[in-house]
Amino acid sequence: MGFFAGFFSGFALTTSMLYLTIQVHRSNRLSQRNAIREQTQAINYIALSRGAYDRRLLPADKDAEEVSAQVMGLGTSRSGSGSGVQDQLKHQWNEEVRKLARKAYESRWEDVRDTAVEGWKGVRRLVKRE
Repeated sequence: MGFFAGFFSGFALTTSMLYLTIQVHRSNRLSQRNAIREQTQAINYIALSRGAYDRRLLPADKDAEEVSAQVMGLGTSRSGSGSGVQDQLKHQWNEEVRKLARKAYESRWEDVRDTAVEGWKGVRRLVKRE
């Protein structure tokens, strides 16, 4: 009786682990498929010839509105109450990105190196004192 119990318990353990592994793999593939689909839609929306430079100039098109809502993660429901806050947050975000990009563009590697060297010397002095 011990052989059959061991055999069937091993079989049950192996099949359950195989089933769980397959289900995890399947759910990962589905989530990757959905992410790739969303990214493809976003890239296609960005690559539209209409309004390529300024999205505010796009004509009010139902398909474009749905795609832009999906790209922004807002869903297809349109409510006018949060648009002012949303625009303000977008503006703040764009200003922060613009400032960081300007700072990265205007920074020199020599200054970064000198700052890092000075910081390292300060840490070394602090450690040697103690």
